[in-house]
Amino acid sequence: MTRSPNLHISVNSADVSNGLGVPGAVAARLREAIFSGELAGGALLRQEEISQLFSVGRPPVREALTLLEAEGLVLSRPRRGFVVANLNLSEIEEIFEIRGMLEERAAYLAAQRRTLDDVTAMENLVRKMELTKIRNLDDAIAFSLLNRDFHDLIHRVSGRKIMAHVMLGLRNKVERFVRLGCMISGNLDAVNLDHSLILDAFRAGDAERMSALCKEHVLTTGERLIHALGQNAQMPNGEIS
Repeated sequence: MTRSPNLHISVNSADVSNGLGVPGAVAARLREAIFSGELAGGALLRQEEISQLFSVGRPPVREALTLLEAEGLVLSRPRRGFVVANLNLSEIEEIFEIRGMLEERAAYLAAQRRTLDDVTAMENLVRKMELTKIRNLDDAIAFSLLNRDFHDLIHRVSGRKIMAHVMLGLRNKVERFVRLGCMISGNLDAVNLDHSLILDAFRAGDAERMSALCKEHVLTTGERLIHALGQNAQMPNGEIS
């Protein structure tokens, strides 16, 4: 394991031998570091330092940073290189508004296309989320990963690959704040109730109800998150890291 004195993240050999190729592997580790909060908004990402940390050349590092820039997770600034992107509360609100519209459509299609196996898979995810208790960051990450699987299931069953890709990009932009929200908002009971109601509509194949529930779920989740961040993590410049 190697650790960067400035980036404050650790890298294991498995992080660069995960079958994604060098740029993909570097991007995956940096992405997770951003999601987890190891790399805060505004953190400077020096290519030379990252190269040393991963024991790889600078070209794949630049390619990895370019991938993350395309996802909106890092920014390239003139004469400063790459930095971890910040978001302000209004941008987070807009992302959830767009997600709400797309989730509504995905849910409508998924309810029409679901199979018994799909219903069973969602039942298992809902059950696991209901059993998850948030006591620390690891618990928050575990819950957020189950939550991603829940929404990924809806996106996959909808059969709309392009729309699913767009939603993944939007979700990645706010994933670190969702994980923080799990720690500070204290609304897991409400989230689990939403998921249970969505499951009922999914099981019944009720496209109208499921689409309405999913849109409302995304919007209210965004509202709770924005309120929690505004109370706990808002920065003086209006951005949150």
